[in-house]
Amino acid sequence: MIRRKVDVNPFNSITSILFMVLVFIALYWVATGIFKLLSIAAPFLLVAALVINHNVVINYGKWLWNLLKTNPLMGIGGVLLSVFGFPIIAGFLFGKALLYRKVDKMKTEFETKKYGDFVEYEEMDMDVEEQPEIRLELPEIVQPKSKPKKDSNNYDQYFD
Repeated sequence: MIRRKVDVNPFNSITSILFMVLVFIALYWVATGIFKLLSIAAPFLLVAALVINHNVVINYGKWLWNLLKTNPLMGIGGVLLSVFGFPIIAGFLFGKALLYRKVDKMKTEFETKKYGDFVEYEEMDMDVEEQPEIRLELPEIVQPKSKPKKDSNNYDQYFD
C-alpha cells in the first residue's frame, strides 16, 4: 500500500472561515437594507395590493381569523409574525395581487382566443309579411327492419 503525505496548512482553514464570516456579514447588510426599504414602502404596497385585488388582503385576514379560531396558539403566533413582519407580508400580498391580475389577464386572453370576441349586433324589426318563409326539409325517417323473433329460448323454459 502506498502512503501519501498530507500537508495540512492551518492558514487555509482560517482564511476560509474568515471568508465565510465576511459573506454572512454581507448577507446581513443586504437583508437589513432590503427590510428597511420594504418597511418604507410597506404602506404603499398594501394600498396597491388593495387597489389591484382587494380579495388577496381580505383572504389573508380571513385566514388569520380562522387560524385564531381553530388553533389559538398558532393564530396568535401568526398575528405576531404579521405585525413584526409587516413589510414582508405587505410585499408578499402585493406580489400575490400582481400574480392574480396576471393570471386573470391570461385567462381572458385564452377565453377570447378560444371563444372569440363579443360582437355587438342590432336587432331589426321586420313585419311578419316581410320575413321570408323558411321551410326545413327533413329527410324521410327510415324504420329499421325488425329481426324475426325466435319462438322460444332457453330462458323461457324456467317459467313453464
